[in-house]
Amino acid sequence: MTIKQLIVVLLFCACAALPASAHGNWDDFGANVTSNNVRAFTKDLGGLIGSGTYTTGRILGWGGFQIGPRAGMIFKMSEGHGDTSAERNHTALGDRDEVGSVFSPWLQADIGMPFRLDGFIRASSYQGLTIAGGGLRWGITRPSEVLGSLQPMLVLAAHSASAQDFSATHYNASLVLSMKFKYFVPYIGGGIDYTTLNIGNGILAADLRGTREHAATARATAGFNFKLPSYMDLSLAANYAHYGMGAEASLSLRF
Repeated sequence: MTIKQLIVVLLFCACAALPASAHGNWDDFGANVTSNNVRAFTKDLGGLIGSGTYTTGRILGWGGFQIGPRAGMIFKMSEGHGDTSAERNHTALGDRDEVGSVFSPWLQADIGMPFRLDGFIRASSYQGLTIAGGGLRWGITRPSEVLGSLQPMLVLAAHSASAQDFSATHYNASLVLSMKFKYFVPYIGGGIDYTTLNIGNGILAADLRGTREHAATARATAGFNFKLPSYMDLSLAANYAHYGMGAEASLSLRF
């Protein structure tokens, strides 16, 4: 199987799995957001946008380049507030069980720069939500190719997002630690996602029209980056944030 065939197969499998695993539609926000669930939604959105910013586990290094599709997923949106179970399970996109998993794919490009810096940009448009942003990764120590060597890394990112009835700004700072092996790099990271949600005037909840919600939430990630033939990288990771468990993945061409 050629590398082009591999990419096509993986993308086809991912697309085929979406209807069964990700049901949330961001256009449902206007009909479902309330004062009970808006803060939980803001935290969930920040955790989803912030995922996948360091799938390499290490900096690329001067002259390095990487590009490819990536994706993040919340297995189930977090509960809101309320006196009854029905109120707590009614999220800003609808009933938690009916919404199911929430998925966001994007395309990301990374480039290695001097002074142990990587820059990256990313963009996504899926089910009514458009996201654009980027950031920097900085290797705190000089990277080493010695097997077993550690690489601490600082990641800073900023994004903007928009949907039919809301927009958002997102900022993230994360600290990552990885270890070098011959064919793969395990990594762990933790950070803070800070999100400002701007609510539109077309929603049903009159008390929230034109308001803003600010929320910060912690997110932890553990994953592996695998080197594949023909300069390909595959990254798989699990993360944990306000929403509970989530996942992220990437398949990219790396030089």
